[in-house]
Amino acid sequence: MKGIVVITGAASGIGAAVVKTELTQAKRHIVAIDIDEAGLDCIKQSLTADEKERITFCCIDLTDINAMQAAVSGFCCRGDGVDKIIISHALSNENQIDQQSVWDRVLDVNLHSTQRFLAALEPHINIHGRVVILSSVLGKAGKVSNSAYCVSKHGLLGLVKSLALDWAPRKITVNAVMPCWVDTPMLRRELAPQADALGITVDRMIRQIKKRIPLKQLVKDSDVADTIAFLTSSSAAMITAQGIVIDGGFGCGV
Repeated sequence: MKGIVVITGAASGIGAAVVKTELTQAKRHIVAIDIDEAGLDCIKQSLTADEKERITFCCIDLTDINAMQAAVSGFCCRGDGVDKIIISHALSNENQIDQQSVWDRVLDVNLHSTQRFLAALEPHINIHGRVVILSSVLGKAGKVSNSAYCVSKHGLLGLVKSLALDWAPRKITVNAVMPCWVDTPMLRRELAPQADALGITVDRMIRQIKKRIPLKQLVKDSDVADTIAFLTSSSAAMITAQGIVIDGGFGCGV
């Protein structure tokens, strides 16, 4: 494979970890996409001159269909096709069932924009290409006051399984990673209101969470990035239509 690597949600957390991991792999060109321009700039400033040559930074809102299609046309004009796609962008807002604006926004960011983006990229994906979508353990479960997010992550798992079948004739694999309790800024933002309601700090809440995980630590974004690196490698050629749970044993029922 010699095509480009496309990574969304690349400005922070798991997406940024995937960028760092990919820079250690074979020298493919990377397209790093995020709506967070400041975050992309921070990553750019941390790179060496050689690494900067390997990355195109693309600041767009993937829910903006025209901007997304223009971006795809731009970075796919290199002519090498796409070898890897890692979908890591996400929005998590608590909601009630009647909060339609939240429902619409969360599903548009997490599910609909992913479907449209992959549809735009499909003609450019090389034979033996790799696609990994960041879902969540909430792609198999529910959570109080988080129905929109849960539905979006369930939907992504269905998209993974369906596209894996659709694209199998071209030897393209499509998988999901389903992490839980990943130590990222997004997790800390989500925990803040819960910690406030309990009258404790976020750090104390995280210590309590760790006690419930058999391996007694949060998942690191690099743990997820390493799993994605395997799934997008030639070693994972026969793994497709799967949702790989990364949770330190949290879901095993002990």
